[in-house]
Amino acid sequence: MSSASFTRLIKGTVIGLLIVALPYATILSHGDELEDEKSDTSQVEGTPLDDRTTAVQDSNYAVINENYQTVRHIFERSCFDCHSTLTNYPWYYEIPGIKGMIDDDIKEALENFDLSNDFPFKSKYNQADILGDIKTEIEENEMPLIRYRMMHWGRLIESSQRDSVFEWINSSLALLK
Repeated sequence: MSSASFTRLIKGTVIGLLIVALPYATILSHGDELEDEKSDTSQVEGTPLDDRTTAVQDSNYAVINENYQTVRHIFERSCFDCHSTLTNYPWYYEIPGIKGMIDDDIKEALENFDLSNDFPFKSKYNQADILGDIKTEIEENEMPLIRYRMMHWGRLIESSQRDSVFEWINSSLALLK
């Protein structure tokens, strides 16, 4: 065998060994990090840790919904006409112009959250944010809207009902943390 052929054979063998050995060298040199990644299942969907987190959340939602039932009647009276699919339309709903205004209000309200199927509320926002927003709106007497209250006396959430709703919201927020 000539010297040039021998050199090509050695180079080919070395390159072949590098190609085969390179992935193993990477694994061996970064073994600690790879092992850490394998053992950290909190970031991987569908893992037992993820399932436990979901189970805890579902359990908390069940408790919050059970407690919601004690204040649901308040929401039914003051919120359901706009924030549910269970709207009781008033006699003046069929008046042109007013019908469109009511429909627009309901559409916007349902885009924010829907109380129809209890807690968790259907929404594009997270549940904690919705609860915080409900509390703020009630505190500032922003909801129900004033034009709604003008035709539906006694729908503002006040006094002991307000306290009950706030107690439910506060305990719910504590569970959601």
